[in-house]
Amino acid sequence: MRRKLSLIFLLLLLVAATNSHAQSNYDFPKPKGWNTEKLSIPIEFAKSVPFKGAEELRFAPGWSNNKTEEYWAYDFLWFIEGLPSVSKGNLDKYMTDYYNGLYLSNLKGKPAPPAKFTKAHFKKAEAQINDKQTFEGTINTLDFLTGQPITFNVKVHVRHYPQAQHTAVIFEVSPQLYKNVVWDSLDGVANGFELKK
Repeated sequence: MRRKLSLIFLLLLLVAATNSHAQSNYDFPKPKGWNTEKLSIPIEFAKSVPFKGAEELRFAPGWSNNKTEEYWAYDFLWFIEGLPSVSKGNLDKYMTDYYNGLYLSNLKGKPAPPAKFTKAHFKKAEAQINDKQTFEGTINTLDFLTGQPITFNVKVHVRHYPQAQHTAVIFEVSPQLYKNVVWDSLDGVANGFELKK
């Protein structure tokens, strides 16, 4: 019995150490007043996204208030295993599936949407500092808060970390045009990501 308890205790320590390591291998900024969420990848509502890892989200304080310029302004990170290639084509597909799933998982009695209600279009942009690749694009979809059409402008930063055998894919999202001041905050979160030494 004592041996069994010792084995269980050792297993618990090992799990705790593994979780602690997984949670502490990068910094993803959380500005004051912003809300956060963390999910596992594969993502429950977007099973076609083929990666394994963690998703973390950072929501601007006015994210759910459509009277502010921060409405739907947020950053999210995929910290994924390996060094996969990311292209315009697979971003179009992943984001179409992701926002379809996001809306459907938040339907809550609203009428079912028409088929193919999300369309994502990305293009390669000039690579920003620290990025292996940078993309910009738009996502036309439905706002699950209102059920109405919405268009998001999106920046995507792909950063490979061979030493950790992981890739960070950082998304900045807002319906505002890129010249709007809200992008300064979104850029600050994206640019503040770093792998811990």
